[in-house]
Amino acid sequence: MLTLALRNLLHRPGRTLLIVLAIAAILAEILVLEGFMTGTYQQLRRAVLSRGSDVVLAQKGVHNFVATRSILRQQVRTEVEALAGVVATHPLAVLSLVYVRGERRMPIIVFVYDDTGGPRRLAVGQLPQSDGAIAIDQSIAQRFGLAPGDTFTLSAYDFTVSGVTKGEAAIMTPFAFITFDTLIDFYFNSDVGSDIAAFPLLSFLFVDAAPGLAPATLAARIEAAVPDVSARLPADLARNDENLGRELFAPILNVLLGLSYTAGALAIGLFMFAAVRARQRVLGVLRALGFTTRHLIGAILGEALMLTAMAIPLGVLIAAGLGRLIERLDPVYLLPITEPEALFRTAGVAVIMAVAGALVPLRALMRLDPATAFRG
Repeated sequence: MLTLALRNLLHRPGRTLLIVLAIAAILAEILVLEGFMTGTYQQLRRAVLSRGSDVVLAQKGVHNFVATRSILRQQVRTEVEALAGVVATHPLAVLSLVYVRGERRMPIIVFVYDDTGGPRRLAVGQLPQSDGAIAIDQSIAQRFGLAPGDTFTLSAYDFTVSGVTKGEAAIMTPFAFITFDTLIDFYFNSDVGSDIAAFPLLSFLFVDAAPGLAPATLAARIEAAVPDVSARLPADLARNDENLGRELFAPILNVLLGLSYTAGALAIGLFMFAAVRARQRVLGVLRALGFTTRHLIGAILGEALMLTAMAIPLGVLIAAGLGRLIERLDPVYLLPITEPEALFRTAGVAVIMAVAGALVPLRALMRLDPATAFRG
């Protein structure tokens, strides 16, 4: 039956190519949605995991790193450094601001760091070292045409772009990075000075554990000694941030994916039903020659699986191209199309859609009259 299915596909290569392209386009759409979902969760996890250290301290009751407000007492750092097992601490302040340029606005998250917590990668330029220097993500630089050496005015304060980072964003919001020396000047010479009480000097404190000391043990020790902080492992915060992303995006993305899968199944079903109707006389001849309904169903299933097998790699290539294009047009998005989990899930669903779609004309095959071959 596979030989028969292959000959049917090769008999009309133009029709076969169009069906493969149509199925590939459906799979590409699904993979782009899957990539957007996977990329969003990856960005949320990386936001804290990329900052380094073994334990992260936040305000009591705060269990997330992104999209949350945390303010710590300045004395917390001294108290924590006095505890046994603490090698070093690294302060981090997080500011949620809006960059305005003309009529265009973009929310950004500014990370204020000392020696740990800065950007992972620089696309161009250098880390902010001098007063007034700022490193911005490439999504900001690309959207507003900025480069190292340019002025970046934020809340009426003129920063100088020292470098452009790569892949520093989460929840469709890019990150920027400054030092604490610049933060003080920013607070006193920008528009936020009148509301400085609402902005932190210390949001999180990253703690390095002594060699051989389990980070979880150190976290429990810190919480016992400093009761007004929450001590969490970076992996725990990353998981909480991912769960936050799932709460925000999963409902609508799952609906879109469900609709895409349904549309794909219907499309493949229509393709196969049309193929059966177009070859009704040929199938009638096969019935007249003694082929059973089971043989014909096997040929139709084999044809559907072959079409899907050809469409899957083409769909992956189309989706990868679209993902690269979207990331290039707006680097605030991350679309990892080739993630194995998403690929296997989409390929598995594609096979199921192909089988289900091929079974749509089952009733027509069972009622096929061999006399059809001799009509007309």
